Amino acid sequence: MPSTSASTEDAILLFRIAEGNIDAFQFFYDRYAAKVTSYVRQLTRDREAIEDTVQEIFLSVWRKAASYKPDRGDVPGWLYTMTRNRLVDQWRRKGEGAEVDGLELSQVPEDPKPSDDLLLSVRQALDHVAPDQREAIEMAYFGGLTYEETAHKLQLPVGTLKSRIRAGLRSMRVVLEAG
Repeated sequence: MPSTSASTEDAILLFRIAEGNIDAFQFFYDRYAAKVTSYVRQLTRDREAIEDTVQEIFLSVWRKAASYKPDRGDVPGWLYTMTRNRLVDQWRRKGEGAEVDGLELSQVPEDPKPSDDLLLSVRQALDHVAPDQREAIEMAYFGGLTYEETAHKLQLPVGTLKSRIRAGLRSMRVVLEAG
């Protein structure tokens, strides 16, 4: 969980960005660009898509800073959700899924902060899941694919895929509750 002062500072930055303050935007960009880039790299290997997505995300931050609502979550969560949604939209527009072959969820984003603790815990819990369950979870949750798309890619019936995901999530829950 981010510290209250960092959360407050991020919210103030977004407020100032919404007012058109370029210095606040530059500070925000400097704080988060490497983290967003690292996150996007985990979800796609297309170098051009990485650069384009990061640019689009920060353009969205500039345009949509006023849409941030502190009562709905912290700033990094808002930013990462926006990033993931942008990638999913891109994949769906292209009619393809995420390039998850070889996706390394064990990689920790550059310069981890306390807000990355949850992500790290989830990644560690994934290490305790059977490989077929892990692959299904990665594709459906981190790859942005629907159950139907994931089942098709894995050549499984949707019911089997859902069973694998449920079993994997149960295993993850045990690990997370024990930690």
